[in-house]
Amino acid sequence: MDVSIVIPTWNGRHLLERFLPSVIAAAGRYRTSTGRDVEILVVDDGGTDDTAFWLAESHPGAVELLMKRTNEGFAHACNTGFELARHPVVLLLNNDVEVDEGCIAPLVGHFNAPDVFAVACETTNLETGATSGVGKLGAFSRGFLRVHAGYRPTGTGEWPSIFASGGASAFSRQKLAELGGFDALFSPFYWEDVELSYRAWKRGWRVLFEPESRVRHKVSSTIGSRFRRYDVRAIEHRNRLLAHWIHIHDPKMWRSHLIRTALLALTAPVRGDLAFIDGLIEALFRRREVRNRRDREKAAAVRSDREVLEVFAPWTGTR
Repeated sequence: MDVSIVIPTWNGRHLLERFLPSVIAAAGRYRTSTGRDVEILVVDDGGTDDTAFWLAESHPGAVELLMKRTNEGFAHACNTGFELARHPVVLLLNNDVEVDEGCIAPLVGHFNAPDVFAVACETTNLETGATSGVGKLGAFSRGFLRVHAGYRPTGTGEWPSIFASGGASAFSRQKLAELGGFDALFSPFYWEDVELSYRAWKRGWRVLFEPESRVRHKVSSTIGSRFRRYDVRAIEHRNRLLAHWIHIHDPKMWRSHLIRTALLALTAPVRGDLAFIDGLIEALFRRREVRNRRDREKAAAVRSDREVLEVFAPWTGTR
């Protein structure tokens, strides 16, 4: 299959300078080994640095630059790339990710199955070498989805993941279009990839992990340079709540979530987590949008919450 590589960036010329060559090399390797086409789309999200001039001078003809007039955040930038991508598989990469030359082909092979929505890469921290991105397990406890516990596959097969990271994963362009891409309700960042993946699972599709597709991530400080730590925590709380309010439809799980949320709100001052209160208030201000999305997703779902989480029971022991 032909592949579109989408890289969102904001004032990230220094990161592209370091990491884009590995992407271009991987694209060349895939073209040579398969005879298929690869396009690379860099989406400049209203940046003010010289990314455009540098790309034109350093990589003429190798990269297509899509320039947004204003900065609207990660979800909007990705969706711009998704909409303009021409090929059936879209590989989404952060601008601070270095990829192995053989990364693309193992991902693409999974899309021969008609129900595959996304496939995540194995990710390691570039500085420490620690593995951070593996297959992610899905579970529900204490009122919330638990999505960050990982597992390392052994042997051969297909390996499910509750979500595909927006930093290094491949997606079906057709299915992205059907879902409308990332939900801008979650702008400017956090939980948009979890929400999109869970939405896909409930629509009857699958999200997988491919350990043979390896990337290395340089943890950058783009968010930290623009937002106070407190605000980042509030946004994370808000978006986590929004994802649950839209997608948790099982009555018992929903009651558990409401009780736990109330308990967290009551104890937030004691726990020193006032950011939770602000996140909750911000989420409540979006309740009309949430209600519309919740109704739409309940009508479109073909899997229940418990059916989705049952996929991960062999690893979580929740049968």
